[in-house]
Amino acid sequence: MDAEELIAHVTDLQPRLIAQLQKASASQQLAHAFLFTGPTGRGQTLVADWLAMRLMCPNINEDGQPDGTCHQCQRIANHEHPDVIEIKPDGKSIKVDQVRFLKEEFTKTAVEGQQKIFIINGADTMTSSAANGLLKFIEEPAPGQTAILIAGNKAQLLPTIVSRTQVINFTNVSPQQFTVVLRNMGYTDKQIPLVQSLTDSTQVAKDWLTDDWFAQVSQAILNLATAMLENSNQAFTQVQTTFVALAGEQADKQTILMMFAQVWRDILLTKSGIQTNHFAKDWTQLVQRYDEATLLTVVNIVLAAPQKLQKNISFQTTLEATVLASQFKLAGLT
Repeated sequence: MDAEELIAHVTDLQPRLIAQLQKASASQQLAHAFLFTGPTGRGQTLVADWLAMRLMCPNINEDGQPDGTCHQCQRIANHEHPDVIEIKPDGKSIKVDQVRFLKEEFTKTAVEGQQKIFIINGADTMTSSAANGLLKFIEEPAPGQTAILIAGNKAQLLPTIVSRTQVINFTNVSPQQFTVVLRNMGYTDKQIPLVQSLTDSTQVAKDWLTDDWFAQVSQAILNLATAMLENSNQAFTQVQTTFVALAGEQADKQTILMMFAQVWRDILLTKSGIQTNHFAKDWTQLVQRYDEATLLTVVNIVLAAPQKLQKNISFQTTLEATVLASQFKLAGLT
């Protein structure tokens, strides 16, 4: 996203935090080192980029926001600014060589202006020696330097590092804020309830939009559940013809199974007289031929699928077995 979109997005996502940082910046009371902590997807990296813009933008508007149109803001949004140094884990952790690079950068003056910003993603993955190497520069910052550490688990960081940073805990965004963010991302109003039932992470939701993956999977799940309720022979074959291609990474497989469980919860609730809108589908006619006990059994079968996946049973085998067992139950054969 461009700079203006980033500013609008992060303000929608974390309005209170942005207001606090605006106030602190306006009164020149910003800390020299921050620790953004909490589960991924709460906007940590976006707030870090916003803060870099706020510190470097020459055209702060009356609301205390960076303008988003200047050369500084645009380069920060594109991760091309020479004075915004970013690192992330090399593999599973931040290595000593990466911290050595940071230490060298800490000793250099800014290429442009007087401000230099360091954004360290995955700070909780630093090895002990790497963390110790960073500590001294957090303790004795040079003028005009700001460090932003982003960590999923604060407990994995050295206590001495935590104590020398301003810790900002990123909590869950409200459903109302999340709805606005999802709509701005490009999700339709029909899709948003399903997204919210599956995740509260903006990053995960953003990833699902790649190559229209979410729309394809949700439609495939809808088709599969409909075929199962209609006792169609196509239900079983859909696993290989449709779902195998959509189940790339392990996280994708887990999401598909979660979505499959959600559609069967909706079906069961419809039988109980409760209408849901996760799939924008009215199941009333299709559930008439089944009793509630049968549908409850199917829900339990579907809910057990992720456990099979965790036991290293292949995704295709897991979903095929789940569909087959469910169809046997729906047909009254078990």
